[in-house]
Amino acid sequence: MLQRRSSGLRISFALASVALAPACAGPALLPDAGAPRTALLGSDPPCPPADVPRTGELLTYGIRVAGLPVGGATLSTRSDAESTRVELTGETNRLVDVFYDVRGVARTRLDAAGRPRSFYLRVDEDGKANERSLAFHEVPCLYYHPWNEEAWVAELTQFKTPRDPLSLLCELRRLAPTTEPCDFEVAMTLRSFCYRARFLGRDDVSVGAGDFGGALLWRVEVRPYRELGETVDVGPMVGFYDVAVSADARRLPLRVTREFGFGSFALELEEVGTAGEELTADAVAAR
Repeated sequence: MLQRRSSGLRISFALASVALAPACAGPALLPDAGAPRTALLGSDPPCPPADVPRTGELLTYGIRVAGLPVGGATLSTRSDAESTRVELTGETNRLVDVFYDVRGVARTRLDAAGRPRSFYLRVDEDGKANERSLAFHEVPCLYYHPWNEEAWVAELTQFKTPRDPLSLLCELRRLAPTTEPCDFEVAMTLRSFCYRARFLGRDDVSVGAGDFGGALLWRVEVRPYRELGETVDVGPMVGFYDVAVSADARRLPLRVTREFGFGSFALELEEVGTAGEELTADAVAAR
């Protein structure tokens, strides 16, 4: 039930979670996609400490599938006295809406230490809405309401330190270059997945928002857990995402790409603003 897929579902997951959510629906690894080589450190200048998440941040993205523009997304951050809320909204453009319109929103709330406290995801696919949420209590709980079935709630007793995709993105932005992979347990279904982040090196990256020298390049591998408990057995990759992050204190997610059988998915940063500001005419037109 949780692993049913369609072309609309693949697009909606990508919109709703900056391409980091669909662990259970990851495609098979392409035959020519070899394991990444460990990056060598020492020749590049050190990065300043990461200032993430930054209150009032508003990032605007364009989304392309197989090279064609299909929609846009915005990532915003707001804080209050006790927590920080990170929200992602995304939608298909007018041309795609004619065939299959998708609207999505995802929100995570982080405590002062950056740990996730709650997560909410709603996706409307061509008039059919489904919702899911996570509550990170002493025993994490998952709520899921598919569009054509009754809602249900389950305790995730087998999970150790689960997190949601948006909080994982925040954590990835905080990581410093390292030769050791970093593992994260991501919960979106009753099955847990390991998201293994590997540093690939640095390179200059150009996106709509500008040119960023020496950006940090990460590969996030999706690996199903075969066993959870005192010992953890991680299976082979079922998919991966390549993420480029700026090397300054903002650690801006510049580009997220993922290969599919029919091409590639790409999310690229188009504008950096402040939450509450109006988007420029160029930014609106680009979406």
